[in-house]
Amino acid sequence: MTTVNPSTSMTMNAVDDPWALYAKALADHAEQIALVVPGRAEISYRQLGDAVEELSRCLSVITETQSSVVVLLGMLPEFVVAELAILHSGMVKVPLNPMLSGTEMAYIAQHSSSTVLLTSSALGAEHQHKIAEIRRENPDLVVLDVSLEGPNSLLDAESASAGPAAVRGHHRAAIYYTGGTTGRPKGVVHSRASVAMNITAHALEAEITSRDVLLLSTSLSHSAGSFAAAGVCRGAQTVLLDRFTPQAFCETATVHQVTFAMVVPTMLYRLLDHAASGAELPPLQTLVYGSAPITPARLEEAIRAFGPILIQLFGQTECPNWGTVLGKRDHARALEAPSILSSCGQRAFFANVAVVDDNGETLGPGQIGEIRLTAPYIMDEYLDNPEATAKTKRDGWIHTGDIGEWDESGYLYVKDRNNDIVITGGYNVYSSEVEAELQKIQGVGQVAVIGIPDPDWGEVVCAVIVPDTSPEAAKLTEESVLAKARDFLGSYKRPKSVQFLKALPLTPFGKADKKILRAPYWAGRERAI
Repeated sequence: MTTVNPSTSMTMNAVDDPWALYAKALADHAEQIALVVPGRAEISYRQLGDAVEELSRCLSVITETQSSVVVLLGMLPEFVVAELAILHSGMVKVPLNPMLSGTEMAYIAQHSSSTVLLTSSALGAEHQHKIAEIRRENPDLVVLDVSLEGPNSLLDAESASAGPAAVRGHHRAAIYYTGGTTGRPKGVVHSRASVAMNITAHALEAEITSRDVLLLSTSLSHSAGSFAAAGVCRGAQTVLLDRFTPQAFCETATVHQVTFAMVVPTMLYRLLDHAASGAELPPLQTLVYGSAPITPARLEEAIRAFGPILIQLFGQTECPNWGTVLGKRDHARALEAPSILSSCGQRAFFANVAVVDDNGETLGPGQIGEIRLTAPYIMDEYLDNPEATAKTKRDGWIHTGDIGEWDESGYLYVKDRNNDIVITGGYNVYSSEVEAELQKIQGVGQVAVIGIPDPDWGEVVCAVIVPDTSPEAAKLTEESVLAKARDFLGSYKRPKSVQFLKALPLTPFGKADKKILRAPYWAGRERAI
């Protein structure tokens, strides 16, 4: 098998197309190690390029350019192979979060009109029933078992062209599914140009170089995938840890001389507790965190434990990760100016950020309003949802629904959330999506879902239920609701507690007043989100 020709990358513009970034890295770093799976494999850039070319040939035989391809590969290195092959063949990546239920995955495959599912038998038996459900609801879906250890398919892939597809920056590259305000997840569409610029932003803002060894231990379908992409494009080495535990993280980082890691606050808390018990933390050079609220007290603890090597990101799927950034220098200053620890930083290099009032007028320091973001990597649209697109993306700006204010030095502070999103362990959970499912339980009259603080996960899902007058209502208990939720909600979306009320408090517009419901839980905290 012939690896990617370096001349191929010279004919494309890296600003407009992510494949140009990948092709250059595959050629320039061919003999270096790209991916490491502790105890399983080390994959060179040459091997990665060969696997990508083979899978790309298979995809070109099976389906057409710009077809959507769902990817269920967890933390396997095959996820990276799939990502690159999809871009090389001009397809559209639709990553599936392994924590979703089979029903949710099946819906995403159907809604995105996907023609192919890339998965692996190496995922284990626990995922096979989900794959079966996806196939049952999408009978025409072609399923490929992606492997680095042998042919991906019995198809005659050699008959397909090995060259990159004739696509441009405006063509689709990915559809990322996030919670939906109408009870169903929304498909966030990003172009190839958007993905290329976002990879560049990750390399720049996270300070990733070819000398780095990255450790990633959150799902590649989520933010970790963007850091893996940046690592590959920079010629770095990326270590994939399938399951995070503080001990495994520290041991892996030490053995592989890791310099860079990305975590969500829950993981950071566990590492700090691990250190407090007497364990030694690895000598990292960069530790990126984000995707969920973090308490200033624990952040100060992290700075003292790891040193001023932390970088905080703030963004959302519609403007991935880099809207604002709280950099290493900010963390160093924070020990003397602790108010910075409540901030999410200043504008990222490629981004512009505004705080505006209800009329769209720009507000100055100390004035509270909605946070809006724009960057070269904002979404194109919500798939087949023009109303939601028009509401969120206006005049080139993403309306985040977050409420915040600037200080005099240009630091942004998030004060509250306008949208009913619960961010738990780095994952977004839209309240209405959970409410729609819980409403199906017999005996449930009304339901409101809120996020309540949790020392480990940042916040967790709490369901507030008003029983109806049916005989089934008398049988409702917290245990019965939680048990039924397991049947139709992914693990991170399930309520962790249930509260029963006789009536929900209402706003003047007749909607459940979630601020009142949240207030007792968040009293005395700096962030009520």
